[in-house]
Amino acid sequence: MPLTVSDLKVTSKTITIFFSEPVDTSTGTNGATRPANYTVFDPDSTAFAKPLALSEPKAPPSQITAPDNKTALITFTAAQSPFSPGDSVLVIITNIATAAKPGTPGLLGNLAAVARNVPDPSGTGKVVRTVEDAIAYPVLTEEIGYRPSPVSGAAGALPAPSGGGGSLGQMAAKAVSDVLGWKVNATDPKGFVGALTQSFTLSDVEGHVESKWTPRTYAVQTDLAGGITGAQASLYTRAKDALDKSLPLLDGLYPLDPEADLEDVKALREMARSQMNEIVKELGSLGGPSVLRVNTYFQILLGADPIVFTPPSKVQADPDLIAGTLGSLRDTFGIYFEGNPFSNSVDDEEDITNFRIISDYMTSLLQSWIANGRFFVLSTGGEAFFGTQLVLISRQLSVIVETVNEVRFALDSVFIGPSERQTLQLEFADPRLPTMFLEDVLREVEGFAADEAPRLLRDGGRLAVNNNILPVAESLQNLVEGAHDPTNISVLPDGFRTARVRNSLDDLNDQLETLITLAEQVGRDLPPPERVSAAAVSVTSVSPGTVPAAANNAPGATATVFIGGTGFQAGARPSFTSSSAGAPAITVTNTFFASSSLLIAIVTVDAAAVAALGAKASLPYDITVANPGEPPSAPLLGGFTVQG
Repeated sequence: MPLTVSDLKVTSKTITIFFSEPVDTSTGTNGATRPANYTVFDPDSTAFAKPLALSEPKAPPSQITAPDNKTALITFTAAQSPFSPGDSVLVIITNIATAAKPGTPGLLGNLAAVARNVPDPSGTGKVVRTVEDAIAYPVLTEEIGYRPSPVSGAAGALPAPSGGGGSLGQMAAKAVSDVLGWKVNATDPKGFVGALTQSFTLSDVEGHVESKWTPRTYAVQTDLAGGITGAQASLYTRAKDALDKSLPLLDGLYPLDPEADLEDVKALREMARSQMNEIVKELGSLGGPSVLRVNTYFQILLGADPIVFTPPSKVQADPDLIAGTLGSLRDTFGIYFEGNPFSNSVDDEEDITNFRIISDYMTSLLQSWIANGRFFVLSTGGEAFFGTQLVLISRQLSVIVETVNEVRFALDSVFIGPSERQTLQLEFADPRLPTMFLEDVLREVEGFAADEAPRLLRDGGRLAVNNNILPVAESLQNLVEGAHDPTNISVLPDGFRTARVRNSLDDLNDQLETLITLAEQVGRDLPPPERVSAAAVSVTSVSPGTVPAAANNAPGATATVFIGGTGFQAGARPSFTSSSAGAPAITVTNTFFASSSLLIAIVTVDAAAVAALGAKASLPYDITVANPGEPPSAPLLGGFTVQG
């Protein structure tokens, strides 16, 4: 994982940076205590009206320490505090290296920009600014008299019909959207079929098909054709089957205890029926069941202890010992097994058996829930099932589109209208971000959430998440962070610096962060390409196996050598080496590739070494062959000899 800034805290005199892993705490080029690696910017502070490196001469005296290897503390020692309560401080951090690789910068591609507000314990600064905003600008409930920008409408939104003037097509499209809980998209027939399937259940009744509508109270939830898959589909199928088999048995239960109160009997049966139905209904919710609701109903039905998934809770599986509604029903009906004085006939025992079957269905379903419930705890951030997660991602994309329009509304309320937004330039501290118009920033985010991301998810699936959606979402998040604190904020309209605008940008940043968290749980990297393994290279024979150290009484010799083996490729080169002291070097002057099992090499024995060798016994050489870009083969030991 790359080194990141996990948190940043500011006070009137200090800035504390928390890193995601241990860093180099030295004052070297890539050290976390080197002033040149930090730049501070605060538009509300005289000392930091422009980005200012702490190593510059005009910077206020400061010192940087490392309380531990994951923290850097900047302490300003100026006579007056450089920051005032409520100030927004932007810190740009560069070139920080990890402790594992002290010479290699590892911080977000060598740069991170983090903004925080200085706490205001008294609240005075915030109150003053809030009052000023309230006096200077209309309240947010007041209608602003700007015409809608031609480029700022919510993508895919359907205009509401008004007073009979709306088109019939718009009314029909809205009705379809309401019935299916799906955003109408003419280019997505697969999403329409998915929404239709999830909204209507078809069944054969006496030779004809009847449809049952399942109302959806949410919008655009099935826009990405997400559904119930994985662990949730397994749980829901098991629960539905258990419910279908348990309800007839529940209806057929009768009290064995002759003194059982009939009103209590009826009430307990209906309570058990309702609780079992609610569990199954919740397990079938798109986007995953509510963990709290399912846990609560299981505890009411079976009297279970508080349910936890890690470590898994233990389940009381004995029908004679379970508590809750089913336990009360058992005791009131007198349908327990051990030592039951009311059980006298086979029918009575079948009554007890039916209760035990219901109990077994519900306790085994609880065990399955405990085994799989961790997949539905939203804060865990672990791997999720794609179909279920698509519903959550679809909702989040819709929230991002809404939040973009909330930013526009906040800008309208401080007199930064549609036309001005198209000419208002933002300059960013991050050099990777080009100067952009404010409306272009909002359109980038809106277009991604309304069109690009849904299309990529539908067409590219999990691969598109890691290789396209996440990189774009992270770059857009950096863009929104930069728009919150642009370096030219001092020349922007006063309304841009109001709390309502900056808070709306903060909200947009938070929504993008949530999208990233959801997407990270289902992304998948491209698999590495499979390499076709080449045949193993080996040398099996050499011909001739011996050459004289001198030819025609002249030092040195040239010979043509035929090398046999396996796995040879075009461009393969042989090598001749000897461990004997003073052995003349053998140079391969040329090599011809005949086949995968034959090389022809022209070799020359070093003349100078031969002259120094004199009359000596034969010297053995080992032979290896290496294909292009691959390590050499195992040697053929002593396969070649130079005769002295």
